[in-house]
Amino acid sequence: MTSIAIIVFFATCVLILTHSILILNIAQTFWHWKPKTLNNNECPKVVVCLNLRGLDPFLATALPALLNQDYPNYDIIIVVDHQNDPVYAFAEDIIRSSNKNNVKISVLLNRRKTCSLVNSALMQTIQNNLNDYEVVAMIDADAVPHETWLRELVAPLENEKIGAVTGQRWYFPSHANMGDLIRYIWNIPAVLQMIFFKIPWGGSLAIRMDVLRKCNVLDFYDKALVQDVPLFDILKKHEYSIHFAPSIIMINRESVTLPSLIPWIQRQLLWAILYHSSWWKIVLHGILVTLVPFAILILIATGLVFDEPSITLLAFISLGSYSLITLCQLFLLEHLVRRIVKKRNECTGWLTPLKLAAFIPALILTQMIYPKALLFALFSRNIEWRGIHYQIDAPFKVKMLNYAPYIAKEQINKNNSL
Repeated sequence: MTSIAIIVFFATCVLILTHSILILNIAQTFWHWKPKTLNNNECPKVVVCLNLRGLDPFLATALPALLNQDYPNYDIIIVVDHQNDPVYAFAEDIIRSSNKNNVKISVLLNRRKTCSLVNSALMQTIQNNLNDYEVVAMIDADAVPHETWLRELVAPLENEKIGAVTGQRWYFPSHANMGDLIRYIWNIPAVLQMIFFKIPWGGSLAIRMDVLRKCNVLDFYDKALVQDVPLFDILKKHEYSIHFAPSIIMINRESVTLPSLIPWIQRQLLWAILYHSSWWKIVLHGILVTLVPFAILILIATGLVFDEPSITLLAFISLGSYSLITLCQLFLLEHLVRRIVKKRNECTGWLTPLKLAAFIPALILTQMIYPKALLFALFSRNIEWRGIHYQIDAPFKVKMLNYAPYIAKEQINKNNSL
């Protein structure tokens, strides 16, 4: 039993060391970030795609921010899932009151059975404007862009070897219930993996139109569920890279319930497993971060039951070290993100002593939820996404099983994610 305890201890050390090396490497990127911007005469013509299904809680803030970008030459095309979706009238009112003439709103005309509604909407926008713009940018309805977001997003595309530029998401939940804290904790290693493995995020993403045409990206969109994750392998075949820009990390202030959170985590893992060549490394990491803490807990229980103080002590040291260092790593990254967000004059004060006290139970619950989500992503091939069910026979062989306009659910907290 002592030898098993030593093996588990060394496995814990390896996991801690691996995480530390990864985090310190990426932390340098955050620490030394300096947003590259373009002069007005250097700015390419951009079309920004915003696809809507349902009324996201912060759209009233996000849409005006998108309409008032510090960028000289861009148009916004909004595609709404259905004419009867309340978000259509909501968006129309904001557009009308803005007096902007660079924004169009339309309804999704062709809901393709072979891909997601998001991809159908993107294809509608891009196919109708393929030769009119130099860059296509994408943003999610839950992402509130700062004033220079578009300028900073597009700037790295000056480098012809860069085919796409992406930001990442980060959570500053206003209420921070247990669902919010678990999503916050789960998202941090997810962001690290996305940066390390060059997995783009469609909530803040730009692609050059010439790259889109050369790589036949629309052919893949026509058969896929997401527009972002497949881009790494598609562009890599044509020797284009994907650039991560820390300055365009997007802050999400929505709240989430536990029943809504679990399917969301399952989908994030599923996208990586389906569409990224490094999926097995992500799965392997998921197995390790599940098994190692579980093995530690078993050793603690075994040591207490059989009165083995040396085993119990070693297991407690392993658990304490893993938990403490993990929390330190989380707070280091939180500090680095805050440095970026503060420079944009955005509020960062969401953590309170009460929320900090809830981090340990949230960390434990995250460890419990993760295996279930990982198993779902590995073996389930039917998912629901905003009320739409999809069947997945292969990564690029999917089928939309049903369609209905979005029906809003009654929510006590109006800031809850859809």
